[in-house]
Amino acid sequence: MQIHGVAMVRNEADLIDAFVRHNAEMLDALHLVDHRSDDGTREILEDLLMQGLPITLERYDDPAQRQPEIITRLARGAFAAGADCVIPLDADEFLKIPRRSEFERAIRSFGNEYCGAVRWQTYVPDPMPAYAHALSAARKRRAREAHGLRKIVLTRVFARTRHAVVGPGNHTVLMDGPAQDLATHPAKVASLPAHLVALAHFPVRSADQLVRKINVGWQAHLAAGRDNPDLAYHWRELYEEFASRGAPSDVRLREIAVNYGLPMARWEAVENVELIEDPLPQP
Repeated sequence: MQIHGVAMVRNEADLIDAFVRHNAEMLDALHLVDHRSDDGTREILEDLLMQGLPITLERYDDPAQRQPEIITRLARGAFAAGADCVIPLDADEFLKIPRRSEFERAIRSFGNEYCGAVRWQTYVPDPMPAYAHALSAARKRRAREAHGLRKIVLTRVFARTRHAVVGPGNHTVLMDGPAQDLATHPAKVASLPAHLVALAHFPVRSADQLVRKINVGWQAHLAAGRDNPDLAYHWRELYEEFASRGAPSDVRLREIAVNYGLPMARWEAVENVELIEDPLPQP
């Protein structure tokens, strides 16, 4: 079975090398689009390509953040190139597939009906010296997720469905196109247990990184002119906070990390959130 990954990345220089090397160990190919990076991300990816890692690389220069359209196109290209399964990723997500043979068996069991859904595990950075590699802080994650969000895994049923698209954030599969009503036209998606596959999510690494991520992400989201006001609510809330209060303190940064992906109205106190030790292997 051929398993490919697809990702659209922007300004992730602090961990893009680890992202590629780690996920390339789990995948047969990784297809990437760089979206106007200006922090060295593009140069790092070009160097990894020259080193012979199994990646393809494109550049996308439109200011608007059009991730669903880009990921859908990349996924269809991956299937055309021979993939049996395509996993959409963000640059702060790291695949956890302990035994690939068992993961492949689960994907085959879906037959011609289902795509998959994997658990999204929120990692919270420990304090670390400024010179340390970003992933060296990725040792603890929430024991229980509060957001209920999962990420999708595409199978060949997606490739065979003409109008199917990947939804915003890679959280959904829209089998009847972007305008479908999920309440009346739900895609057939089967949950994959975490012992087979999970996504380690490491969105918060430092105050500077987070402020830049939110500012760039929210402006690009606005440029895309999406109609749904609920999309990217976490970017909007943090953008408004940083604009009025400035960069977060270390205490606030940890609070954001623990609650990332949740509306602020549902945030929990840090001391009430149980964290467990579950470090990622270092590439």
